[in-house]
Amino acid sequence: MLHVKHQKRNDFTTQLFEQAGIGKGMRVLDVGYATGEVSRLVARMVGTEGEVVGIDASGQMIEMAQQNNPDSNITYLQQDIYDLPENLGQFDAIVGRRVLMYLPDPERALELLIQHLKPNGIIAFQESDAINGGVGGDRLPRHQEAIQRVWKTVQAEGGDIHIGQKLYDLFLRLGIESPYIEAEAVMQTAEDNDLQWLTEIMIERMRAHHIVDDDFTLDQFKQEMTEEAKAHKVAFIRDMNFGVWGHVK
Repeated sequence: MLHVKHQKRNDFTTQLFEQAGIGKGMRVLDVGYATGEVSRLVARMVGTEGEVVGIDASGQMIEMAQQNNPDSNITYLQQDIYDLPENLGQFDAIVGRRVLMYLPDPERALELLIQHLKPNGIIAFQESDAINGGVGGDRLPRHQEAIQRVWKTVQAEGGDIHIGQKLYDLFLRLGIESPYIEAEAVMQTAEDNDLQWLTEIMIERMRAHHIVDDDFTLDQFKQEMTEEAKAHKVAFIRDMNFGVWGHVK
C-alpha cells in the first residue's frame, strides 16, 4: 500500500499504531525512545490507565526524554536491547521508530524483545528507507546533495539505509504470520522541507565521517538552498516510511 502526500511528522506513526490495535489501558514498550516523542504519542493512546516503558542504550537521552515528558505514565530506562532484564516484565505491545536500522543484528534484537510480549501481543515498527530518495528533484541539485549527505552519514555510522524493504521478511522469520506492511513516500518541496535543519543537527557527524569537506559552511549551504528554492518550485521524494506490525502467538 503506497500513499504519496506531504505529511506531518507523526501522522504515519499514529496511523500505524492505531491499525496495530494499540489502545487504552495497554502496557507498551518503546524501543529506542531518543527524545521521547514516540513515548508521548503512545502514552496518549493508552491513557492514564495504561503504561509506557521506554528503553534506550544512550544515557544521554534519559535526561532529555524526561524533560520533554509531561506524562506520569511513562518510565524511561537506560537499557541495552541485547541484555534485557527479566524484571522488565511483560507487555501488550512493543513499538519503535527508526531504531532497527541502527542495530547490528535487528533480528536477534527482535527475538529478545518478543520474549517480553504477552500471548498474542502486538509488535509494530516504523523505519525509514533511502529508496527513491531525491526523486522528482532533478532541478534541485543542492537539495538532492543534502538528501544524499544525510543517508551517507547514517550509512557511515553503520545504519542500514534500506531496512524498510526488509521488514516484512524480518517479521516472517520471527514466526509472525501475515504481518501487515505499508509504505508512504515522504514528499517535500523546495520551499517546505527539513533538509537545512537536518544538515545543521547532523553537521558534526557529517564532518566526523568526512561526508562534507573542510570548506563546507552552513551559512553558504543555507544560502544556496534558499536561492535554489526560489528559482525552482519543485516537489520531491525525500525518502520512504515503512511500517510493519503483527501479533506474536
